[in-house]
Amino acid sequence: MDAETTKFVLSISGTVILILFTGIGFFISRLINDVKINTMESGKNKGKIELVQQQQQSDIKRIEERTQLELSNMSKSIKILSDNVNILCQAMNKHNINL
Repeated sequence: MDAETTKFVLSISGTVILILFTGIGFFISRLINDVKINTMESGKNKGKIELVQQQQQSDIKRIEERTQLELSNMSKSIKILSDNVNILCQAMNKHNINL
């Protein structure tokens, strides 16, 4: 082979290698950008999940407190009703009233 053919083959092979490296570099840069974006979105989602968990815990605590209050009110009402039934029974026994 003469010198000009060698230069021509080397320039073509160098161009092909350069194109290949450019393509690989492009895809690697896209991959790195995608990883960065996914990492940021993952952090945002983690924050949202923690916020939802806190809201759920707050809701559960509020429901428990409300339930305890309702049970307390119901207990008081039952005690008043029980006392009134007891007074009625005593009055019926006192006056000998049978149902």
